[in-house]
Amino acid sequence: MPESTPLTTLIKGGWIVAFDGERHRILRDGVVVYRGDTVTHVGKSYEGPVDHTIDARAQLVSPGLVNAHVHVGAHTGDRMIFDAGRADLFRSGFMNYCASKGINGPTLHDFEDADVAIRYSLSCLLRFGSTTIVEMGGELGGESGNGELGPLASHAGELGIRIYMAPGMRSAHHYYDQDGRHQIHWHADDGLATLDRALAFVERYDGAYEGRVRAILVPLEYHLSSHELLRRTKSAARQYGIGITLHLAESVLEFQDSIRHTGRTPVGMLHDLDFLGPEVVLGHGLYTSGHSQVAYTRGDDLALLAGTGTSVAHSPTVFARRGVYLESFQRYLDAGVNLAIGTDSYPQDMLGELKTVALMGKIADRDFEAVNTRDVFNAATLGGARALGRDDLGRLAPGAKADILIVDFQRARVGPFLDPIKALIQCCDGEVIDTVIVAGRTRVEEGRVLMWDSEELLEGVRRSCANAWDRFADYWPDNEPIDAVFPGAFESWEE
Repeated sequence: MPESTPLTTLIKGGWIVAFDGERHRILRDGVVVYRGDTVTHVGKSYEGPVDHTIDARAQLVSPGLVNAHVHVGAHTGDRMIFDAGRADLFRSGFMNYCASKGINGPTLHDFEDADVAIRYSLSCLLRFGSTTIVEMGGELGGESGNGELGPLASHAGELGIRIYMAPGMRSAHHYYDQDGRHQIHWHADDGLATLDRALAFVERYDGAYEGRVRAILVPLEYHLSSHELLRRTKSAARQYGIGITLHLAESVLEFQDSIRHTGRTPVGMLHDLDFLGPEVVLGHGLYTSGHSQVAYTRGDDLALLAGTGTSVAHSPTVFARRGVYLESFQRYLDAGVNLAIGTDSYPQDMLGELKTVALMGKIADRDFEAVNTRDVFNAATLGGARALGRDDLGRLAPGAKADILIVDFQRARVGPFLDPIKALIQCCDGEVIDTVIVAGRTRVEEGRVLMWDSEELLEGVRRSCANAWDRFADYWPDNEPIDAVFPGAFESWEE
């Protein structure tokens, strides 16, 4: 059958974040027009024929947000570690629950319903304004050797979100030994089989779901990647013309191990391996030379990042929970590093994350003029698009993808405002988003995800997490129940 003719939609906006070819500007009482999956016009008016009109005259019309660092899942572990965690891990919160019990033992995530966790997380990401996400290798082990499409990619494709992903790769994994100590176990094949799996996925599924599923190579952690795996990953990315993302400089342990074993910082070692470059997105990039926690001032890691065009995906909330922050957002910007923003883990709310970026950045520099609103919003749109090599994302301009948010500015929490973007970042969270459009298709309307039943997903993911927490003693090295290791804020009152 012949393809249907693309429809033309006109949005009448109260405030439009319009891109003039160089920068975002605020267009008051203007219009955005898109045909099919592409924006065709942005301006004060439009006289051409349209098939559908959206009245957003009391609302903010924004480009969709590019979420450059995401772990799709229920995040049972992150939900435990407020106010607690192992001191010997030096504020590395994820090692409290990602390490396996013994070399081949379970992780906490093994007790979850993975399918409902994936769908719940994806629906939250979309609902809260992430139209493009970069997933950090969540289908590790879920892919067969021939690159079969796993549940993460197929669910993302069904939901309609734009996703960059591939099965994760690693040469080693974290585990707890019999005495409960953190260790790293290196795999006999150096993890090269995981690269083969990832490349099978690239060959079969890069561009699936009308181009919304795109491949990016994901060596999960610098800490768990051999130099050979990194070299081959870089070569493969060049061969296939795709990007790379990995966790780097995210923990004190990783930084210390890199110095002890290589004499280089994590950033310095990747530079020596000729791994850095404009196709590389580093997750976190927190512990660089000069950071106060590592007491190491030799070299200039930020100059290496800026000089190679490498991007950093900044996710402040997950670190602020541990009393840690980037030093600093403004310093990276001033050094010329391209910054993008990611939510990392729950609550997967990009607007909430942007508020944290602004506040923690000002605290880090102790300067209320640092980390201005323009730079924060740019990082979540243009910075993320640049990190992915896309000049058709993160902006509202002719030729850009029709990835659009409509934000309800009639909400009481918005209040009076002088500037809509300052109001968006200072006052709002993802709950104020009314409509989410991806590739010209409305995926969230009146704050409701259209494809799936959100109430059913919430019930399912709560049941899944409860099962994992009930089995925490089966995972923890000392076989203690969860409330002994991670006690609640208040004691329960039992009659």
